[in-house]
Amino acid sequence: KVAEAQGQLANVVLSDDLLLLISRICTEFQVGSLRADITMYKTATALAAWKGRLAVEAEDIRQAAKWVLAHRRRRQPFEQPMDGPQTNEMLDKLMDDNADASQLPREQDEMNGNEASNDDNRQEAPDNTPSSDDNKNGTSSSEREESSDKNGGSGDDMQTFTASKPGQIKQLRLGTQQLKKQQPGTGRRNPIQDTKQKGHYVRSMETDKPVDLALDATLRAAAVNGLSETGQPIIHPDNWRRKVRNSTSDTLILFVVDASGSMSARKRMESVKGAVLALLTDAYQQRDRVGVIAFRGVKAEVLLEPTKSVVLAEKQLQRLPTGGRTPLAHALSLAYDSVCRLRRHEQDQSILLIVLSDGKANVPLPESRAGSDAWIQTEQAAVQLAKLELPTLMLDTDSGGLVRVGRGKELAHLLKADYMELDDLGSDGLIHTIRQAVG
Repeated sequence: KVAEAQGQLANVVLSDDLLLLISRICTEFQVGSLRADITMYKTATALAAWKGRLAVEAEDIRQAAKWVLAHRRRRQPFEQPMDGPQTNEMLDKLMDDNADASQLPREQDEMNGNEASNDDNRQEAPDNTPSSDDNKNGTSSSEREESSDKNGGSGDDMQTFTASKPGQIKQLRLGTQQLKKQQPGTGRRNPIQDTKQKGHYVRSMETDKPVDLALDATLRAAAVNGLSETGQPIIHPDNWRRKVRNSTSDTLILFVVDASGSMSARKRMESVKGAVLALLTDAYQQRDRVGVIAFRGVKAEVLLEPTKSVVLAEKQLQRLPTGGRTPLAHALSLAYDSVCRLRRHEQDQSILLIVLSDGKANVPLPESRAGSDAWIQTEQAAVQLAKLELPTLMLDTDSGGLVRVGRGKELAHLLKADYMELDDLGSDGLIHTIRQAVG
C-alpha cells in the first residue's frame, strides 16, 4: 500500500480553495513558522494518496493540521498550550467558514440565473409587496435590536473575576541612585556602568593595576615602545588599560494587590489583574524575581514568597478571590516586614515595590484596640515603609472619573512613591524610571 501511494502521489491535486484554507489555518493559529503551510500541504496530499484518492479533501487538511501545528503555534508568556477540544473547535469553525465561502459563488451564479429568467415576472409583481416585506423585516429587526440591548445591559454583575487581556505597558526601571550599590546579575532591567570583571566589554581606560586588562588597548598603547630583542612587545605600567564593562542588576518586584470588595465595582478587578499580568510578563522578559502580597477581608497575606518562577505568581493571581473590606494598613505593614527580612539576607538586592489600590482603607490592624482609626494606621504604616527608601510605584485603581473618592494620591505622597493611574500604565511604550524614595 505504501508503494502504491508513493506511485500516485505526484498525481494528487489540491484546489485553490483548500490552499486558501491552509493559509487561513496558519494565520488563525498564529504559527511562528514559514514552513508550516508547505508542510501541511505535503501532509494533506500524502494522506489523500494513502487513502487512494487523487484529490485532497478538507478532512485531509484537518488531520494534517493537527500534526503540523502542535509544536509550531506561537504562545505568549503564561499562555497555556491549546488542548485537543480547543484545537478541534477552531478547526471546525475554519472548515465551516471555508465551506460557506466556497458555496457562496455557486449560490450567486444560481441567483443571477434566476434573476435573468424571471425578469418579466418581477416587472409584473405588485409594487407594495416588497415594501410590505421590508417593513415587516424592519420592524422585527428593530424589535430584536431593542430586546438585545435590554438583555445586554443586565450582565455586569460579576462575582468571579478573570484577568483582562494584558497589553503593552511602560518599561519600568530603577533610578540611578539605587543602582550605584548594586552588583551585576542575571536580570535585564537595570543597566549598571563600569562593573568589575563582569559584563560586556564596551571600552578601555588607563589603570595602575594589571587587573582585567584590555589586551587589545594595552598592546596599542605599547606599540610606540617597539619590540624587545626576543621579539616580544615592550609594555610599561603606563601602557596598561583595563576593561570598562556594562552589565545589568537583578531586581525583585514586590506586588501589593488590593483584592477587597471595592475592586468589584465596574469590573475593576479584571483591569487590575490584567495590569499585574502585564507587569508579570515584563518581569518574565527581564528575568526579575517577584513576590505578591494580597489583602482583603480582615487581613493581608503573602500570596507568593519572592521567586524566579513568574508562572507561579500568575497562577496565584488568577485564583485570587475578590471581596470583603480593605485592610490596607496590614498590607503595608506586611510589606515592611517582608522587605526588612529580604534585606537581612540580601543587602544589595534591588527591590521595586508596586502598590495597586484605591486607598480606601477601612480595617484597622489585627489585634489593635477597638475603635482604632484604619486610615491613621495606614498613614503610620506608609510613613514607616517610606523610611526604607524603596523605589515605589503607586497605581491608583480608583476609576471614579472626575470625582475620585479614593486616597491614592495621599497614599503615594506618604510612601514617597511615583503616582500613576491604572489606565495610564499602558498608554505608551515610554520608559518610566522609578525614582528612589528619599526620606
